[in-house]
Amino acid sequence: MMDTSAYENMRAGKSYGMPNPYLIGLQIDARAKRDAYNATPMREAEQRQAMLKDMLGSFGTGMILSPVVWEYGKHIYFGERVFVNFDCVFLDGADIRVGSNTVIGPRAQFLTAGHPLDPSERIKLDPETGIPVGSHCVNKPITIGRQCWIGAGAIILGGVTIGDGTTIGAGSVVTRDVASGVLAAGNPCRVIREVVTDRVRPSTVG
Repeated sequence: MMDTSAYENMRAGKSYGMPNPYLIGLQIDARAKRDAYNATPMREAEQRQAMLKDMLGSFGTGMILSPVVWEYGKHIYFGERVFVNFDCVFLDGADIRVGSNTVIGPRAQFLTAGHPLDPSERIKLDPETGIPVGSHCVNKPITIGRQCWIGAGAIILGGVTIGDGTTIGAGSVVTRDVASGVLAAGNPCRVIREVVTDRVRPSTVG
């Protein structure tokens, strides 16, 4: 029986070693479905919607342009009417949740995966030879609120929550939580000013 402990640790936000046969198997299976989705023409809208509902944790009535990349897919949860432009990347070892009516620009990245800063903790060693054979990883969830706009090329790191109605400027690197109803940009991303939020309406994040 395949050892699933690395997957269990990943999902629990604990350290796990990579490469791992079980996780690689899950990624290969997810990639086969993702590649089929990316190869399906945009005009086949109903088929693409059905494929997304099969691959992702949840998906409403939105649109994801091809190509798109994710690791597992099943840990990604989109609300209603989410739009994802092309070339976006989702490393979803931990959950990625995007609220309804959010727009994501091209080449945005959502990276739940990270590594310990201390090299002695980051490097995975062979227990018999002591030779480096990989690395240790830790995943933290990402939550994006309703009616957000994530600008082109923005990078959202693990552990970040972005509040409802917030805009993240193009090329920003978001390393910490961002409040609702603000414009934030830069590297590292900082709040620039508040924005009008009276049109942000109740909706489910799913």
